[in-house]
Parts: sequence; structure tokens; C-alpha cells
Amino acid sequence: MGFFVTAQQVALMGVFIALGIVTSARGWIRGDAVGGLTNVVVYFVTPCVILQAFNRPFDVAELRGIAGVFVLAILAYPCMIGLAHLVFGRWVRDDAHRVALRFGAIYANTGFLGLPLAQALLGPDGVFYGVASMIAYNLIVWVHGYDMFPDPGHSLPAAGLKRWTSRAKKIILNPNIIAVAGGLVLFIASIDLPEIVVDGIDYLAAMNAPLSMLVLGASLGIFRLRDVVTDRLAWSGTAVRNLVIPLLSIAAISLYALVVPLEPIQRVALLIPLACPVGAFLVMFAVLHRVDTVFPNRLVLLSTLCSIVTIPTMLSVASLLPGW
Repeated sequence: MGFFVTAQQVALMGVFIALGIVTSARGWIRGDAVGGLTNVVVYFVTPCVILQAFNRPFDVAELRGIAGVFVLAILAYPCMIGLAHLVFGRWVRDDAHRVALRFGAIYANTGFLGLPLAQALLGPDGVFYGVASMIAYNLIVWVHGYDMFPDPGHSLPAAGLKRWTSRAKKIILNPNIIAVAGGLVLFIASIDLPEIVVDGIDYLAAMNAPLSMLVLGASLGIFRLRDVVTDRLAWSGTAVRNLVIPLLSIAAISLYALVVPLEPIQRVALLIPLACPVGAFLVMFAVLHRVDTVFPNRLVLLSTLCSIVTIPTMLSVASLLPGW
């Protein structure tokens, strides 16, 4: 996939983010409105994108492919966790900043940017394989990512069975996980949905990329750009998340494919979420744990802005290698 083709799609995403920033600056979308639109994306639009991708005749090779991508996505997290702890060690003196940098290196914006980007670049096939990474993300972020922050003792039970029951509910009742379960039923059983239902799903799915980016921009628009670009720690976190992790991922996927064959679309669908910027979960978990959100927001914003250049660059680097 060439640099300019990818850059055009990512730049278009950037335009939508910019529109969101403008709407926030003008006061058109703020506070509760951002939360409301986020719920629309999470509960209606993204599930329809997933159902659209799974609305296809059953194919054993495709089922095997999505299982393989899921396993690889799971295996990527121990590697990223180890790297994040190695890179962001005690030289980062502030504990909260160290946690934010480590979290940002591990957990990318898989849902709000990764899935729309896979949809824009690869179509329903990209989403079909991309959801495997999203499932892995949701599992690991609640099992490991949440515990990276000091427990505030209020948002989730601190210990014991109730704690894990609460987290399990957040995973199982995630609308995207429910959509994947429903999609798998449609796919495996090769169920033909009524045309009017398919049309409704298609209409909502088409909203995913512009609406997700608009909401992302509106949530980031409250910060002054000068404060963001002058933060050296944010730049270090962005370098690891946007450059180091994707480059290592390209190498790892290429080496793995020498042993176990991977289709080009499977490779790219696996790489896209790994090349995405710092995830919004960083800010959400900081809020849940009553941690200052200024630096997490700076890191998310800087990483997102830089991804307009780094994502097409990483995909273009991958395209130069055999099999991509």
C-alpha cells in the first residue's frame, strides 16, 4: 500500500479531527454533547461496522485467519509491556508521568482510530480481521491496563471476586464484543439478513470514520497546541508509540509470516492498530483513578496529531517488504 494512498486516507481522518477541534473551540460540541456523540459511536455505529464486516458467507480459511490474528494480537501485548517498562524506567521521576508513558506505549487507539482506518483503507475485509485486535485490546486493557494506575477505591472494587466480576461485565457487555459475538453467529451460520436490515447497517456503518474522528477532535480541542508541542516527555511517549512499536511490529509480523503464512490483508489489519497513536483509555483511566489528566491529554493529542504522518509512513515501510 503506497504512501500517498495511505496518506490521503489518514489526512482525511485528520480533516475530520480538525473539524472536531473547530466545533469544540466554537462551543458547538462540548461536555455532555461529546459524551453523547461518543455513546452514539460506541453503541450504534461501530457495532454496525462489525456486523457489516461479518455479513458474509462462511469460509473456514477466513475463520482460521481471524483466529490467527487474534492470537498474534494477544502475544503482542507482553512484548509491548516489557518494552514500555524498559524504556520508561526510573529516569521518569514523576510516578504519574511514568505510568502514563508506559500505558501510552502499550495501548493504542484501536477502536476510535484503528477500526475506522481499517475500514477506510481495507474495507469490510479489513474490519473483519481488525476486530480480532480490538477484542484482544479490550481483554488486556481491563485485565492489565487498569491495574497500572493506583487504585482509588471508588470506581471498581479494590480486590476480590467482586473486582473481577465488575471487570468481566465491562468486557462482556462491551457493545463491540456483543457485536462480534453476533457477527460470528451470522458468519458461521451464513444467515441472510433482510435487505432492509442490511441497508440500515450499511447507513450507520458509513458514519463511522467521520463521526469517530469528529468526536475525537472535539474531545482534544480544549488544549492549547503550544503547551502540547513543548512537552518533551510527551514527545518521548509519542516516539515510542508512533515509531518504535510499529517498526518492531513490522519486523515481528514479517518474521512470523516466514513460519506461518499470513495474507497481506491480515498483516496490514494487524499492523494498523499497532501503528495507531496513544489510546483514549489513558485519559479515561486517569479520570477513574483521580489522577491529573493534563499530561495524559497532552500525550494523546500529540501522538494523534503525529499519527497523520507516522501511520502512512509505517504502512509504506511495511509495503516495501516481501509479502505485504
